[in-house]
Amino acid sequence: MSDLRSVMSASYRALDGDTARFFRRLGLHPGPEFSPGAAAALTGTPLDRARKLLDQLTRSHLVERPRTDRYRLHDLVRLYALERVDDEDGIDAAREAVGDVARWYTHAAARAQLAEHPNFPVVRGSETPEELPALTSVEEARAWFETERANLVAAAEAALEHGHHDVAWRLPATAYPLFEMHRHWHQWRDLHTLGLRAAEEAGDAFGAARNHLGMGDAQWLLGELDEASGHYRAALEANRGPGDPWVEGFALRQLGEVSWQLGEHESAHAFVERAIAVLGEAGERRGEAMGLLSLAELSADSGRWEEALDRGRAAVAAFEGIDDVWSVAWAGCTLGRALLGSGRAVEAASQYRTSIAVFEEHEDGDSRAVALLGLGEAHVVLGETESARQVWGSALDHFTDHGDPRAEQVAERLRGLEV
Repeated sequence: MSDLRSVMSASYRALDGDTARFFRRLGLHPGPEFSPGAAAALTGTPLDRARKLLDQLTRSHLVERPRTDRYRLHDLVRLYALERVDDEDGIDAAREAVGDVARWYTHAAARAQLAEHPNFPVVRGSETPEELPALTSVEEARAWFETERANLVAAAEAALEHGHHDVAWRLPATAYPLFEMHRHWHQWRDLHTLGLRAAEEAGDAFGAARNHLGMGDAQWLLGELDEASGHYRAALEANRGPGDPWVEGFALRQLGEVSWQLGEHESAHAFVERAIAVLGEAGERRGEAMGLLSLAELSADSGRWEEALDRGRAAVAAFEGIDDVWSVAWAGCTLGRALLGSGRAVEAASQYRTSIAVFEEHEDGDSRAVALLGLGEAHVVLGETESARQVWGSALDHFTDHGDPRAEQVAERLRGLEV
């Protein structure tokens, strides 16, 4: 240990002042690995200069480069860098640096989010950092998110710890559909725990409303219905002052979804109808379409197939009007179910295939698996047993790989094909 410390000290003393400052600040990065962009934001250094300094520090063995454009500090080197920050920069400089990099992650996450879901209202805040990643395509956004996912959580935690409450609630409220789409639901729930604490510390009602809404969605998907309902109601309460129609509309819609699952069918319809009214009046076209889709699903659950088709088609038309390709595909699954229920299995199979193609393009494995279940049902109705076995087998592989409880239901359907 003493020998390593001597080597580090000697390497550090050999650095010029700007490079030494850059190295010290790297120890403040919230996660274990970082990109040149994050290093630039953390240290207040132009990106081109940050790249050169990272290369220099890599040659000096103070920084490691595990792969292209990814850097890290060995744990002991990180501790040494933090000691130097304490001695030479002080707590205020450390706090400022952490806030800068957390803001950078928030704005970068907003770009990734909007590339995947352009109609989602991000709340990135002001003071846009320079030299953010471009993230203009779904593929770029997805790859960036999976690479930086742990850093997003760590950045929110560090922002909260250092008193940057506004950033700490905005990051979860901006990034959460990325966690939803890519099935990191437990991590998503943890992120909103941070966001809610930050909003409470800041006394920010809108921040609380956005994070309660996201927490409700995470717990809904995790099957924690009572807890989800509580957070949706808390979102409505927190939103009384801000009066944001997007929060109100989606909280109401989700209360309708939960109420339906709990068997409270009359309340479910009332919640969804109120959601559609709120979102429609505010011009929130995607939210209004999601409400219509919820009504279509409730109709399908009740076996009112023609009503489900009418409502589903209205939702699809609304999604197409705002060029929301993924939501069109998701609504297509509801149409496929209604078509199948009304005896139009060939049309249903075609609808499911169209949706599956979109989900594959978006690399959305979970939605693809859901659509495969419907396609398998259409194959069964059409007497195409081997085709049903193939698509259900593919869905089973996905659910099994992700520890999804739906795997057993699919396995049961496959066993039924053997009878």
